[in-house]
Amino acid sequence: MRILLLRTWTTNIGNGFIDYGARAMLERAFPDAEIVETGGYPNHAADTAALWRGTRKFERMTGSGADYESPTHSIRRNVMNVSELIDADLAVFPGCVLSRPTFRKYFDTLTRLRERDIPIVIIGGGGEEYDEAEREDVEAVFDALDIEVLLTRDRTAYEEYGDLVEYLYDGIDCSLFLGDRDRPPEANREFDVHTFDKQEEPDIDGASTIIRPDHAPFDEPYHFPVGERARELLGLETPLFEAENVFVSDQVADYLFLYANADVVRSDRIHACLPALTYGNRAQFYFDTPRANLFDRVPIDGDVTSEPVRFDMDELEREKDAQVEALEEGVTTVL
Repeated sequence: MRILLLRTWTTNIGNGFIDYGARAMLERAFPDAEIVETGGYPNHAADTAALWRGTRKFERMTGSGADYESPTHSIRRNVMNVSELIDADLAVFPGCVLSRPTFRKYFDTLTRLRERDIPIVIIGGGGEEYDEAEREDVEAVFDALDIEVLLTRDRTAYEEYGDLVEYLYDGIDCSLFLGDRDRPPEANREFDVHTFDKQEEPDIDGASTIIRPDHAPFDEPYHFPVGERARELLGLETPLFEAENVFVSDQVADYLFLYANADVVRSDRIHACLPALTYGNRAQFYFDTPRANLFDRVPIDGDVTSEPVRFDMDELEREKDAQVEALEEGVTTVL
């Protein structure tokens, strides 16, 4: 069996963690399968090109041009994705993809896969807002693409979208499989990690050496603001490179090394906390978002938003085993 793993885009390094974990999950479920990874960056670039075109002053003033947020806009349809050139038995789409922005970018590629009768399975699926508008968009896409297998990453997604598919599993985030694929070496010193790009970093008494990763190592295409410029637009007072021990890398493994070795990770990014917890370390989360519901799926020894906590590692392994079994079962319903 050949499986296409439809990666997203590592303009946010956390997406790389999801993709790594999804690969590890697939390898456990289908050890004899050929897994082919293809990137979604072409779709992301075309999407930003379409949005950028739609912000041009002349076109805004005259009202000319098409709907630049439409998933079938010509700019998005013109992009080529490598997955369209590969025959496969199954396509797997991982992560927090149950949202209008993600489906807007990937809709044409997914449509072309379905036109070749390649089933699409979503694993570790979650939404962004879980409001009525998002529900309508997700339902329309599931209906158009005939998506019948969904393994969610949080209870909210399970409850909101369970009625849309034939096979549903109340699952966990793909990044919780990171330890199956990547075991970083030990660091030669102790340190904490603080990853903040949505709010100011908190003052922590008694913290050891602090390393400060940024999760946006790649500039967005067509000058959409990220990194230093995005922090400025959010009104954050401290420019990124004026703090000590700033870290930016184009290698997912470099970030995993930090999160696997940190004593405590504090962050307003979920996918800074999850890798640390997956490797048995402590983490504290500092942002209010529906996406944080995924913390409820694995027992932890406290409130992750109030104090540094750890996962129950034995329970995590049981959840991973159950998810692998569910993936195997779900795939049998479409093949």
